[in-house]
Amino acid sequence: MHQRLYSIFIVSILTLSFFCISCGEETTQEVKDSYRLLRVERQDFTLNREFVVKLESKRNISVRPLVSGRLTKICVQEGAHVKKGQALFVIDQAPYIAAVDAARAQVATARATLATAQLNLEGKEKLYEQQMIGEFDLHRARYAKEEAYALLETAKAELESARTNLGYTTITSPVDGSIDMMKNRVGDYVSPDGEESFTLLVDNSYFNAYGSISEEMLSGLLHDFKCSSTNELLKKLPPVTFYSNWGYKLPQDGHIDAISGSVDKMVGTVYIRASFTNPTEMLRSGSNGYIMLPYVMHDVIVIPQEAAVDIHDKYLVYKVVDGKAVETEVTIMSYNDGAHFVVTSGLKPGDVIIAEGAGLVKDGIEVTEKKDEKEKEGGNRS
Repeated sequence: MHQRLYSIFIVSILTLSFFCISCGEETTQEVKDSYRLLRVERQDFTLNREFVVKLESKRNISVRPLVSGRLTKICVQEGAHVKKGQALFVIDQAPYIAAVDAARAQVATARATLATAQLNLEGKEKLYEQQMIGEFDLHRARYAKEEAYALLETAKAELESARTNLGYTTITSPVDGSIDMMKNRVGDYVSPDGEESFTLLVDNSYFNAYGSISEEMLSGLLHDFKCSSTNELLKKLPPVTFYSNWGYKLPQDGHIDAISGSVDKMVGTVYIRASFTNPTEMLRSGSNGYIMLPYVMHDVIVIPQEAAVDIHDKYLVYKVVDGKAVETEVTIMSYNDGAHFVVTSGLKPGDVIIAEGAGLVKDGIEVTEKKDEKEKEGGNRS
């Protein structure tokens, strides 16, 4: 009885060992890695190039007083939208009104003096005709009239100046725009010689966007658009779009309309300017963002960025040749759109590459194509 139980125990152990060995052999069988594959073809590709810019209003006017005095009235609120000719500030007018009155009195006195000189001259001319006085007295009377006339013109000019200065006591808006924050308050003494302006008057309906590009990039643009000068390039460049740093897209496209004629010696860049309209005034002068310049590249090879791996400034992709991954070095353009690379050498039309996870691939591994879910479902239904 014990002998039979022992035999059964031995057979069970051997049977279990056989199944374990069989399972172990199945788990150690080599499994091919599956990846999404891409057959390389030439195509037209629109590459968006981005340039960091800062917006400046085309009308960014410093509001300053033209006469001195105490600020007696502020007519608008900070940030308010104002119209051309609208009153903004008033400076104490009392001394300037007094100056106008004094100048007006000087004009009246000068007119009376001129009238007296005219009567005196007429009398001298009659006496001269009667040979009762000589030429000297006649000439002196004429000079007196000319002097009186000059004094009248001077008095008129002083009156006009006094009126102008009185007008300057009311500071008006030279254009339509928005008032910035104010640096002065009622009661402050202001003067044309002051270092700071009252405020800024900004017209946010038109903007210039200022940025910079490298000399190499400018050379590339001239080459790509087949231009021999920057003036020709400005005519051929397509419209650009502005995006703010918080993601707002300006609905109206603009145009790059200026490229500096010199290079910044400190950083080696060339400055550019793009112009935009901003009818809703959503943006403000001083806003930061970037402009996007799209242009079409014809007959180029484009691959996903995840199909390449960067190793010490050298880019590698993996071709699939006879079912195996073959490490291949490629050359790509120095700029990209953040999702794709434009390949300039190393691949040719018809090559099949691994299109994802290049950093996890090893040279020489066997590769099968990964089927997407739709293909799998279609295969199951068939």
